[in-house]
Formats: sequence, C-alpha cells, structure tokens
Amino acid sequence: MRRLCASLVLIVMGLAAHGDQLNLTLAQADALAAQALGAGQPRLAYDLSKGLLQADRRNPRAHYYQALALAQAKAYGAAEKKAALAYWHAKTDDQRFQAANLAAQLSFADDRFTGSQFWLRRAVDHAPDEVARAQTVTAFQNVRARNPLRFDFRFSTTPSDNVNNGANSPLNVIDGVPVVGTLSPSAQALSGWITTAQAALSYRLAKSDGRETRARARVNARRVDISDSVPGLSGDDLSSTVAELGLTQYLRGTSAAVTWKFDLDGGRVWYADNPLYDFARVGATRHHRLTDRLMLSFGGSFEDQHYESARGADSTVASGFAGVGLTLESGAQIGFQVQYRDTDSNGINRASDQWTGIASYQLGRDIGPASLEFSLGLSQLDYSSYQVGFISVPGGRDDRSVFGGVTATFNDWGYMGFVPTLTVTSERSDSNISRFDVEETSITLGIRSEF
Repeated sequence: MRRLCASLVLIVMGLAAHGDQLNLTLAQADALAAQALGAGQPRLAYDLSKGLLQADRRNPRAHYYQALALAQAKAYGAAEKKAALAYWHAKTDDQRFQAANLAAQLSFADDRFTGSQFWLRRAVDHAPDEVARAQTVTAFQNVRARNPLRFDFRFSTTPSDNVNNGANSPLNVIDGVPVVGTLSPSAQALSGWITTAQAALSYRLAKSDGRETRARARVNARRVDISDSVPGLSGDDLSSTVAELGLTQYLRGTSAAVTWKFDLDGGRVWYADNPLYDFARVGATRHHRLTDRLMLSFGGSFEDQHYESARGADSTVASGFAGVGLTLESGAQIGFQVQYRDTDSNGINRASDQWTGIASYQLGRDIGPASLEFSLGLSQLDYSSYQVGFISVPGGRDDRSVFGGVTATFNDWGYMGFVPTLTVTSERSDSNISRFDVEETSITLGIRSEF
C-alpha cells in the first residue's frame, strides 16, 4: 500500500507538472498528502490539503497537513496558525494533543518561547497517558528555561470569620491596668471575604555558567468585603496593594549543590486606597542540597520603609530565616523553618520583634483526588513599649499565637497545568491586651500552577 501511494505521489507530481487534472476521492487525497509530506514534497501536500478543505473547511487533518507543509518550508509563523486551526477543529483528544504539540514546536522553532509554553500547557490536557503527560511537562520546563520572559499568576478567595483581625470580645482588658475599656464594633471580629490576586513577571538580562540576572516586577492586590457593615469601617479601608520592581542575581556556589540568590527591590504600598509607605529592600538566600533528600536553606533581608502619612514613622525591618526540608522514602516531605523579624522605629507602637516556627508535612500519596499538606506554627510578637490611648502598657505588648492549616491540591482537576487548591486555616492569638486576643478560621480557594 505504501509503495502504491508513493507511486501515486509521483504520478500526481507528473500530472501537476504538465498542468493536467486528476480526480481523487477524499480518502485518496488524504493519504497522498501524508505521503507527499513523507517524500519531502510540501507544495504538493499543501495543494492536496487545500482540496480537502474545499470539501470541509473544518477538516483537522487537512489543517495539520498544511501546518507540516509550511513547517517544511520553514514558514513557522504561518505553520503555527494552521496547527492552531487543526487544534480548534480537532475531533478527538489524540488530534488535539498532536496539534498542540506541533504548534509548540513551531513556536519554539520561531523563537517564540512564550507561545510554545502556551501550547504545551494545552497539550498537557490531552495527553493520552501519564508517560506522554510527563514528557510534555518536561518539554514545558525545558522551554521555560530557555525563555528569558517568565510569568506567574496566583489567585485566591477566602471566606473568613475575622477579616479585620478584630478582637473576640467587646471589652479591652490590659494586664496590670485597673481600667477596663470597651471596643468599637469596627475593632471586633467581622466576617467577610478576602480576595487576593498576584501577577509577577521577570526578564532574564544576562546568563552565563553558574550565573543569571533577572529584572522583576510584581503587583499584589488584596481586597476585603465585609459581610455586615459597621459604622466607620468598610472593606476598602482594609484593602491593600503592593507594587514593586527589582533585580535578582542567581549564583552557583562552590558546587552544583549550592545556590545563592541576591535581591534588590523597591516599591510602594497602598492601604485604604491611599499611599502608605515606600520601601527599599536588599536580601540574600542560600540553598544547599546536602543529599538527594535533604535541603538546607537560610537567608536574610533589610528593608527601609518611608511612610507618607504625617502620623507615620519611618522604620527599618531586619528579617531572617533558616529551614530544612527532608524527602522520605515514601515520597512524603517534612519541613521545619524558623523566622525572625525585627522592626526598629521611633514611631509609637511600631518597634517590635517576632519569632515564628513552622512545621509542615506533605503526604507522599494522594487521598482520593487530592494531595494533602499540613502545617502547624507558633509565633511570639513583642513590643518593648506600647500605648493604648494615654495609657502606657506595663512591660509593653506581648502576643503569642498558634496556627495550623491543611491544604488540598486537586491535580486531576487542572486546566492547562493550573490546579485548584483548598486551604483551611485556624489561628488563635493571646495577648496581655485583650484587643489583640484574636481567633480566626478561614477557607481559601486558590489556583496555582502545577509545574
């Protein structure tokens, strides 16, 4: 059959050279177009597929043949458009997988890496089996490594019983002070919704052996909606936006197991729709893979904050962390991290220091449709001096918090490599100032990239 088709290809080429016509069935034209591509005759394959499209302009195989023919002619841009038509008119997942993969290859050949990543994300949804899916994900990661431009987008919405970090009592009791105050409704816990969206992009400025420099931009928006309004407070009063620009330098250490990251950032924070402060920050992080299963990380940063409000006081924030991650033989992962944050300021109720410890555990297998991760943490926040109105709090303010959560990631429910997540968290804080005795339970619905 193959020899017969090859012979027919030669006959069709000969007739075409003499201007003669040959009547073919659709099945014959389809087979000949495929054979022409295999014989390195893109012009003939393209012309044969044009006849197929005259009979059915939504024929996915005809669009696919034209994409291959144009690719052989190195017209990659036009070929990608034909591959896209093959994808949109495809009738089976196998056809969609082949068309999306072809479009990705054509975009890559044309040095359009972002377009290639888009089509590989499309292909993941139609992979015929786990092996093909894993190969497609690997191809995506390889293209991303070549692409100087990188995008990241995250979105979540959270119903919470305490969107304003309000107190769990209408009374304000201060340890060591024989006066009991009352809190306004806006200072008590209010239920509502918190919606967060973050968009980030970076561009590789330079790369060499063991070194990479990237320019970054990020916008993070947090919007609050209060379920039951109270006098003097609205959701806009609790909403915030952060915009920042920065540079990141990645360096390989003395071995491939060690990686350094240096950051230089600057930006602005808005709160209640008004500028709150500008900031400049420098930071460094070191990751050291001690073994195939054990990772050690530590880092620190310094941030200078310049407040816009006349009531504000400029601050300097120093922070650091150290953590270790261990992968077990079962595939489960255990993590421990300690964080420290020191805020130095001459402003009232601003200077503080805080210690936080977090332990996490991620199961090595799915439970039903979800992979699960658990976390538990403790935090202590101290203000050496603190005032409530005209009252100076004896010994300053001292808050102790315990928090925990579980996150379920539904990898089988993804679209183009983006998967839904569900996080349930609970936190309780006890303070020597009852205004800061806070309890909160929230459920966060989010979307993140799987790879």
